[in-house]
Amino acid sequence: MVSTVTAVAGMIAATGYAASTAVQLSGLKRNAEPDARVLWWLLFPSLALHGFVLFALIGTSAGLNLNLFTSASLVAWVMVCFLLFASLRAAIHNLLLLVAPLAAISIVLELSFDAAYQPITSLEQPLIWHILLSIVAYSILFMAACQSLLLALLEDRLRRKQAFTLVRLLPPLQTMENLLFSLLQSGVAILTLAILTGFVFLQDLFAQRVVHHTVLTIASWLVFTTLLIGHHFFGWRGSTAVRWTLIGFTLLLLGYFGSKFVIEILLGN
Repeated sequence: MVSTVTAVAGMIAATGYAASTAVQLSGLKRNAEPDARVLWWLLFPSLALHGFVLFALIGTSAGLNLNLFTSASLVAWVMVCFLLFASLRAAIHNLLLLVAPLAAISIVLELSFDAAYQPITSLEQPLIWHILLSIVAYSILFMAACQSLLLALLEDRLRRKQAFTLVRLLPPLQTMENLLFSLLQSGVAILTLAILTGFVFLQDLFAQRVVHHTVLTIASWLVFTTLLIGHHFFGWRGSTAVRWTLIGFTLLLLGYFGSKFVIEILLGN
């Protein structure tokens, strides 16, 4: 049961995320960068309230509640955190145009719907590290997928010699590609650690109902690793990088959230 305070905090946070998206879209219409100060004034309070909602919903008397909706909201929160602070040093604030509305939607979903879940009561150190590393890896690779979509859009418009406001405000193509591979390298490194720590507490692949999650996650890791090797040794880039990134992220998405959807929503246990 969601308390009134939690619900109000969540709706204010979602409204703040939506307002930041509106500010960015308004800037695009004026063919100008959005006012960074306005974005920060909207996003930082939203981020704080979003964190409060997560704390209230994940920490239950029965154990940690990392069901489908709270997990998705937590990943969105980590992405906004990363982008806000990283945008101080790198030109990646354009990703907020994709991530902020996703964060707003994730809050609405976690406040509106519930899902059956197995509360996490044993917080052994390998499990804690596995959970934290997995969340960070999903967040970074999600941002890499968003970056690949922007890169595909930019390449398509440049190839057709067409331009519109968003493309004109994006960084140069080489900068976009460099950022994509930086995100992929970081995400794969952390995903590798998440997989290794996961095997520490894995006892029975089938009894613990993680066989699909494990197989798809490893398949995703193989796709991302192959892409990084191909980029390093064979110069893979452009549409090839976009295609492999989206395939890898789709496998990762199916492996974690797809498995949770089947177990918690369709099967209800």
